[in-house]
Amino acid sequence: MRIRPNARLREPFAVYVVPAWKWKQFIAFELLGGIAFYLISKVLISTEWFCIAANMAGPQMLKHAVNPFRPS
Repeated sequence: MRIRPNARLREPFAVYVVPAWKWKQFIAFELLGGIAFYLISKVLISTEWFCIAANMAGPQMLKHAVNPFRPS
């Protein structure tokens, strides 16, 4: 067994476990919800700054609206 010359044997490292529902929620709310809010505001108002703001604020509103219904 070959060990790297400068590596210590007992260096701590962190392992992060991300539940599947967390990344599914990220994809659903942040990506799909953000695109949906952007496109809806683009059709309704046609102002680029408002569309960008809706893209950022829309998914946050969705998260807060859905959180009470998530089982603990």
